[in-house]
Amino acid sequence: MSANVSTHYISEKVARVRWLPEQLQQSERFITGSWDMERNFVRLWKLQSNQYATANTAAATDNVELMPRCMDKVSVEDDVTGMEFVDKDTLAVTTADGRLSLMNVQRAVEEDQIHFTARSEQLHRFERSQDPAPCTDISVYGTDIATAGEDGCVNILSSSNIRQVKRHIEADSLALFAVSFISQNQLVAANRMGVIRMLDVRVASEAQPKVNFMVACKDDKNSNFVSSITSHPMQQHILLCGTEEGSITVWDLRNLDYPASYLNAHSSPITDIGFHRKDPSKLFTAAEAGEVWMWSENKALTCDNQKDGSSAWLSGDRVKSLVGVEGVLTNIRKAINSFDVHGTRLVCGGDSEAVYLIDDIV
Repeated sequence: MSANVSTHYISEKVARVRWLPEQLQQSERFITGSWDMERNFVRLWKLQSNQYATANTAAATDNVELMPRCMDKVSVEDDVTGMEFVDKDTLAVTTADGRLSLMNVQRAVEEDQIHFTARSEQLHRFERSQDPAPCTDISVYGTDIATAGEDGCVNILSSSNIRQVKRHIEADSLALFAVSFISQNQLVAANRMGVIRMLDVRVASEAQPKVNFMVACKDDKNSNFVSSITSHPMQQHILLCGTEEGSITVWDLRNLDYPASYLNAHSSPITDIGFHRKDPSKLFTAAEAGEVWMWSENKALTCDNQKDGSSAWLSGDRVKSLVGVEGVLTNIRKAINSFDVHGTRLVCGGDSEAVYLIDDIV
């Protein structure tokens, strides 16, 4: 892979990064949310041609280096812990003070803008002390937003009114680290012991179905918490879990008797996992060791699987021969916390106080 990587220092640790949604063109704008800073911000960036590029580089239009410029920023009360777009202009942001905020992005020829539109009440709090509990993750399906927290609860809200909680689910007695919608009415939430619970967003806590399953682990005597979750964009019964030990456990939600596949992957905890939205044959993982890997299905070998509707990810031990892996970003030495991919461009951010732009990834 001849990807072109550029590094841009922004003097902020990046907790989350997301491209602005674009339907018909490559996105040129992305959002970062910071953490562990004296003041934390959500920033809107736009890629612009580098005016300091050499004459030789500028002459070759295919190689013009793009530089991100901060167009606008919004100060937030605490560390950013989750960011997802509800629609092309509305961004949902969770923070470590246990609240959810909505922000509006306005694109413009000259100066783009971002500003607050709504902020929720306290969504997560510890039962005994009543102290605020951090939101840990967010998932969006249509206009519904799900937040998970260290209090073990999941809240479902509508983007049209985040001051009112549609459903409060006491999902677990332990802190939840990851949450993901798998359909309009179902989501999964994972706790710090590696237990994954399937929840019905339509019913109250006491009526929740008792559907639990556990992430795999190299050592059966140890726990292995789920650090990130994603589902296949075309086959939502395929659930992939990135874990503390750096492995990937794959589940077929139609058969929860045992994991469909298990992959040794990174040597450090996986911090983010997700498919390319337009090309689901490609999966990306980021890790605390400062690396991002791309996993690619071998289409020649998997074509027979595709005919019967199955997937390389559900192939058990054979998945290692059906899916190849290569390093997109390596040797950063500090954690990469988040990435997002749009078209042929990947953006990553982490504790090195930089964003990394990778072109021509596919």
